[in-house]
Amino acid sequence: MKVAVGMLLAMLVLAAPARAEDRLDRAAEGLNASPLYVHPEVGFLLSERDRELIVSHLRAANVPFDVKVVAMPLLEADESGGEPDRLLWAIDDRLFKAPRLLIAVDQRGNFTLVKARLERDIDVPFEIEYGPSGEASLTTIVPRLRAVFQLAARADDGFSYQRDRPTEPLDPLPEDRPDDYYESDDDAPAWATLVGAGFGGLFAGLVGWCLFVFLRWLTVG
Repeated sequence: MKVAVGMLLAMLVLAAPARAEDRLDRAAEGLNASPLYVHPEVGFLLSERDRELIVSHLRAANVPFDVKVVAMPLLEADESGGEPDRLLWAIDDRLFKAPRLLIAVDQRGNFTLVKARLERDIDVPFEIEYGPSGEASLTTIVPRLRAVFQLAARADDGFSYQRDRPTEPLDPLPEDRPDDYYESDDDAPAWATLVGAGFGGLFAGLVGWCLFVFLRWLTVG
């Protein structure tokens, strides 16, 4: 069982489906109709009963701002670059603008939170955000989300740290990188490197010869 789950997670991480951007559009469409969207590739994470409980827990918490939960695998092939906060910001760009807490659930059952236009001191403990180690984190998604909803509902106005929205360009995918991608513009040409190495060897040899002559002169003297 562990081997099968591990292989599935690896396939999800490495997968690059055609037109990967479309999955973000579909997620946004789903979130316009419901506070929860579960991508088909991670449907194994949450049963229909789990999904009903998540929505029920969110409504019961009576959070005074918009909350969206999206369960999706992280892929390098879309504009998120495999980064969960980029994923959430990209989805938020496709939704109506309002104070919002976005929660991503990745294929390992880990959470990532992004506060969009929201000034609330929402402090989520590590054990809730990431859960227990190993496969156990997959079985605690529902109660951990419930805890996040309750913390969000009780959060006071104020600042709590979150990483600034990433704006730096993403690295190209491995299959799109040119052959000289890892070469720096400042790299010296090969012939200069060889000449430098040759002169370095000659200098070291000269210093060694001078030291030998000096020591011999001292001995003879």
